[in-house]
Amino acid sequence: MKRLVELFQVVLLIVAVAGLLQAGEGIPAVGTWKLNVAESKYSNGALPKSATRTVEANGDGVKVSYEYVESDGSVIKYGYTANFDEQDSPISGSGANWREQKVGGADTIALRRLGSSAYGGALKKSGNVVMTTRTVVSKGGKVTTVTANGGDAKGQPTKNVSVWDKQ
Repeated sequence: MKRLVELFQVVLLIVAVAGLLQAGEGIPAVGTWKLNVAESKYSNGALPKSATRTVEANGDGVKVSYEYVESDGSVIKYGYTANFDEQDSPISGSGANWREQKVGGADTIALRRLGSSAYGGALKKSGNVVMTTRTVVSKGGKVTTVTANGGDAKGQPTKNVSVWDKQ
């Protein structure tokens, strides 16, 4: 009987570990990514020196954090945790003018799946969409492209395409 209990515990442990390993498999964007500054294009021309993007699986969604080193050496950090349910989730961050510079003034984001290797985001300020994003992971899973469309402080349209290499 003792041996049966031990076998049952081992099977439970294997199932639990397999579940943890598979948690990130349904979301190819999971991982640590470095901004490929040379391949990225910002319509306002303000590319950072470097940036890191970390994506973790979180239930039916993701926890995403960004850290940018700007051209003047200052650091901007922001992130969010959101499900793929099109419900608003808060965005928080730090650094000078991070909200205006990185998320178009948005205070929330709502995510939805666009396929097995892509998802979209609607960034909102006071409930109104100020920016949309499309995140696509390449077939080989080595590159993520995030396209952001929004507006600047003067109401002029902006388009930023950031290319991220998996680490």
